[in-house]
Amino acid sequence: MNVPCTGRVPGGMVRSAAARVMLRGVTATMTKTRSAPAVVVAAMALAAVAAPTFAVAQSTLADIAYDRAAKAYASFTSIDAQFEQKTTNPILGKTALSKGRFVQQKPNLVAITFTDPAGDRIVGDGKSLWVYLPSSTPGQVMKLPAKSESAVIVNLLGQLLDAPRQSFVISGGEATTIDGVATKKVTLVPRVANSSAFQRATLWIDDKDARPIRVQIIDPQGIDRTFAMTTWTVNSLLPKDTFRFTPPKGVKIMTGFK
Repeated sequence: MNVPCTGRVPGGMVRSAAARVMLRGVTATMTKTRSAPAVVVAAMALAAVAAPTFAVAQSTLADIAYDRAAKAYASFTSIDAQFEQKTTNPILGKTALSKGRFVQQKPNLVAITFTDPAGDRIVGDGKSLWVYLPSSTPGQVMKLPAKSESAVIVNLLGQLLDAPRQSFVISGGEATTIDGVATKKVTLVPRVANSSAFQRATLWIDDKDARPIRVQIIDPQGIDRTFAMTTWTVNSLLPKDTFRFTPPKGVKIMTGFK
């Protein structure tokens, strides 16, 4: 049964040579004159040199990490990953945990099968995006256009790593260890407001294989969705029925979404 529905889906610092020379100047001033004003002036000059150098170094690390991740993603024809997700809604003051399997085949096929809550499934078959969430909305399935806003959100890695890098302000680059894995933390902010399904995204990119092992998305409403990819398999041959969804008998098909 097709039920029309209008509207949208809810939704150590490394110092430069100049800095080292300045540091020696500070030391000499403190030793010879013990003059507090001289020390303050020299220290301020040191900060003026060292701080920008550090910021540039961090920015470079972020750019390098992002470019490695984008290059790795471009080489994937498919992704099969187990994930854990934490969703925090500051408006409702609620946090929800879920986990399952995320499968993607380029260019436009995706399947998310939840094991917790069991039975929930989201499938993009190239023509439509099926959203079946009996744990929260029993008795119905939403059938959305393949290019709807929700479909874009489902393809998060593509939105973050397949988009032109000029679309984002890239920052961060801090070394961070996640579950024993050395990563670089990279933050992306869209250059144009309201041009993306998120207002800020943070990726923790594996130093070894350049894959994001954790992704945090903050949407325009402030909802925080954080995904941890626990296992990865790429470029594998996937069965055709992986991206097929057949509505269960008796379930209403909700259509008419943008």
